[in-house]
Amino acid sequence: MNSIFYALRNTQKLRTFMFWYWIVSPFIYFSYQYAVSQSAQVSIREMLNQPAIALAFITSCISIIMAGLLRGAEVENESTERIFGIFAVAQQLLVGNIPGFLLSYFYTRSLWDTTGEPFAPRMKWVLLGGMALIGFLSLLVLVANFNLYIAG
Repeated sequence: MNSIFYALRNTQKLRTFMFWYWIVSPFIYFSYQYAVSQSAQVSIREMLNQPAIALAFITSCISIIMAGLLRGAEVENESTERIFGIFAVAQQLLVGNIPGFLLSYFYTRSLWDTTGEPFAPRMKWVLLGGMALIGFLSLLVLVANFNLYIAG
């Protein structure tokens, strides 16, 4: 049990867990969709015409981009990582990714006592642009999921 508590306070371990979660989980979803499409003898393109599957596909693609943004924030400074972590907590909660939300929360909590360095001195516009894109797509997924819930 102590090792779990240690891992939840270790920024490096949480960063590694989060990165691999955001990389591996979309490919597990893609493999699952491929297996389902093969067993139903339907193409993946036809399956993506169903709104729920299309939204899950977009969420999986967002996860891969989030992993890249995490690596970009990692090479900057801890203040940049903390700001990205706060963004990741909100984004993962918006799209309903509970394991990603918990990992992001503990990651941000482990970085909470960082100094006031400037945000992303080298990759500022890449990270801000990526975060804006992810934020827009997350809101789109949230509204679409809400509309699916209301309609169904």
